[in-house]
Amino acid sequence: MDKKPVNEKKPFNTEGKISSVYIDCIHRKILKESPPPIYHYHSEIELLYCVEGELAVNLFSNQIILGRGDFMYIAPNTPHSTSANTDFNEHICVKFVSSVLHVPSSHKIPPVDYFVSQTENYTILHSSKENYDYIRNLFFACVKNFSHDNYYKRLALRASIMQIMTYVFSESVCSATEESPKAVSDVFLSVLDYIDRNYATVTLEDAANYCSLSYSYFSRIFKSLFNISFSNYVIKKRVEKSLALISNSNHSLNDIALECGFANLSHFIKCFSEEKGMTPKKFRAMVQAKNM
Repeated sequence: MDKKPVNEKKPFNTEGKISSVYIDCIHRKILKESPPPIYHYHSEIELLYCVEGELAVNLFSNQIILGRGDFMYIAPNTPHSTSANTDFNEHICVKFVSSVLHVPSSHKIPPVDYFVSQTENYTILHSSKENYDYIRNLFFACVKNFSHDNYYKRLALRASIMQIMTYVFSESVCSATEESPKAVSDVFLSVLDYIDRNYATVTLEDAANYCSLSYSYFSRIFKSLFNISFSNYVIKKRVEKSLALISNSNHSLNDIALECGFANLSHFIKCFSEEKGMTPKKFRAMVQAKNM
C-alpha cells in the first residue's frame, strides 16, 4: 500500500487563518477499490463514527478495523489514514481545534492542551461497551447541529463535543488514578507555560527553582497534580515541537534532536518512536512524499 501523506496545515472547508473555534463535519462514502489511502496528520482532534461496512484506520504502528456503529477518537498530530475494509464504507468525521474545549473557571485547573497531551493516540468505543448509546447520541447530535452560521446549533454542537471529550478524557487521562487532576495553584499553572517556552533546555532544577520549591517536593507535587512525571511531560513537549522542524525544515535529524533538547539522535529516535509509533526518518519521508 502506497503511503502518500499530507500535512494538513489547513483544515477542510477553511480558508485563511484557522478559527479559534474551528469545527468541521465530513460525511464520506468510499469503495474498497478507491485510490490508496493518504497518510496525514493535523493539529485538530478527530472523532470518527462508522455508519456502514468496515473502516480500516491505518496507523504506522498498527491497523484498527471499525465495524458498523464503532466510534474512535484520534489525538492531534497522530499520523493515520482511512480506507474501506469492505466493498463499501460510510463514515462520519468530526474535527475541531482543542480551544473548543476551553472551560473558564474561578478555580485553577490545567489548560485544555494539558488534557489533550495526556490522551493515548486513539480511543475506541465499540457498540458493545458501556456508555455506547450515550456517546452515539451525542455524536449524532454533533452531526445534526453542525452549522457555520446558526448560533443555537453551534452552541448545541459545542456542548455535545464537550460531553464526548469528557468521556474520552476520563477514559484515557484518568485511567491510572480514577480521578481528575486536582485544582492547581497559580505557580503550577505558570510553570506549564514556563516549560513550553523553555522546552529545549528546561531541567527539573530549573522548574523547581521557578516555583521556589525543592527538587524532590516539586517533582512529587507535579506528578500528583498532572498524573505524569516532569521528565515524561518534557519529553512529550519536545517530541511535539520536533514535528514542525521535521516537516518544514531541511535540518538534519541530529540537529533537530539537539535543537529540541534531546541529548543525542538515539534518544530522540527512541522517544519519538514511543510517542508517534514510527521513527523521525519515516515521519519525514511521510511528509515529503506529498510533494512528489
